[in-house]
Amino acid sequence: MKGLPWTVAALLAGGSPALAQDTHYWSIQYGPVAQLVGGQVIGGVDDLSATFYNPGALALRNESSYLLSTESFQWETLSTNGPPGLRVLDASTSTFGVAPSLLAGAMPDWLGEDTHLAWSVLTRQKLDVRLGERVTNPLPGPDVQSASESYFDQEESETWAGLTVSHSVSDSVGIGLTWYGVYRGQRLRNELTAQAVGPGGRSRTASGVTDFQYSHYRTLAKLGLAWKNRVWRVGLSGTTPSLGAFGSGKAAYTVSLSGLDANQDGVVDPPTLSTGTAEDLKSDYKSSWAVGAGASRLIGSTRVYASAEWYAPVARFTVIELPEGSAAAGRLTQELGSVLNGGLGVEQVVSHDVSVYGAFHTDFSASVGSARANVDVSDWNIYHVSGGVSFRIHDNRFTLGTAWATGGKSRALDSAIPPESVPGSGLGSAVDIHYSKVTFLLGFVFGR
Repeated sequence: MKGLPWTVAALLAGGSPALAQDTHYWSIQYGPVAQLVGGQVIGGVDDLSATFYNPGALALRNESSYLLSTESFQWETLSTNGPPGLRVLDASTSTFGVAPSLLAGAMPDWLGEDTHLAWSVLTRQKLDVRLGERVTNPLPGPDVQSASESYFDQEESETWAGLTVSHSVSDSVGIGLTWYGVYRGQRLRNELTAQAVGPGGRSRTASGVTDFQYSHYRTLAKLGLAWKNRVWRVGLSGTTPSLGAFGSGKAAYTVSLSGLDANQDGVVDPPTLSTGTAEDLKSDYKSSWAVGAGASRLIGSTRVYASAEWYAPVARFTVIELPEGSAAAGRLTQELGSVLNGGLGVEQVVSHDVSVYGAFHTDFSASVGSARANVDVSDWNIYHVSGGVSFRIHDNRFTLGTAWATGGKSRALDSAIPPESVPGSGLGSAVDIHYSKVTFLLGFVFGR
């Protein structure tokens, strides 16, 4: 009687960490060189990834490339480990597939030779996780037989498509702007069933389904200022808050409970069924403004890169506007805190055609509040190490490399059931969450 509510809460909380990188700003890097130096190129980069990192640097680039493409593969692993005796909290999942990428191209100099135009399409967020679990006899106590099943399906993506205008004020100074249109879509379905049969044939059951999805369109701009000489490259970037255009969503839930004693008074509660569906709902999504600064310096045959970027907080907002009186009202919301990330990268020039790279950068989560308060829930910090080699064949440049990211956190479960209401269940105990990602990088820059 005490075990079943605890198991329901535990399985729901164990599923939430599968949302691995949805509140991080520096998880994805773009462009052949930028990927190898961990994105530390706000101070300037010669290829078309400048459209994202610093639009002002696009007018100062030395390369005559007209197309940039990156193809990468990544292996992500997420695991949770509960305290001893709570095996239902021990779970892990791994995925392997194509990593998010950038595709960019130069446009003709229709506005004069001092003004450069480019287009770009990049994946800013991407997550696709399916996790199923079945546990037999997970419940402590006098139950003769018990079983629990859970299914977690989460997909999220955010794509930016932009046009860049970059003007060289002089041979050493460039200013630029990239205007992006943004699409964001997310869907989640979480199912859980727990059943137990006790002495005398008494049964207890609990089942729940949470389901929502939305799509949203917005726009934002990224500005850049770049300066360089033979030794130094310095840059500033700024990202505007996004301006929402339109969006829609829908949500549903079902919760069924039978044979439980929720208030622990020794009397079995009457069976309950709660359900609701809402469609044609309004959706919204907001992103913060940000300021970045970076520099690189050539020391002999070695170039050192450094960058930092600060993101402003975003006050809590409603992602999907559920009807008044809905049991899930107030839960489909999001709040983001301020974040400062930074990193260092090194390029060792072996020859005119070959360079070797290495880098480290931070990737702090912007999540604020519990998993139950946000549609996005990753709240652990991640640290990235990357490296590789770049080489030229005629006018084309190729890059090969790897990147490794790791992070984790120990925190108590988020649950609607207060730990004190189920004494001895361990509901308030900390769970260890560990995340890792290995990315294999392959980049192309095609010249004229």
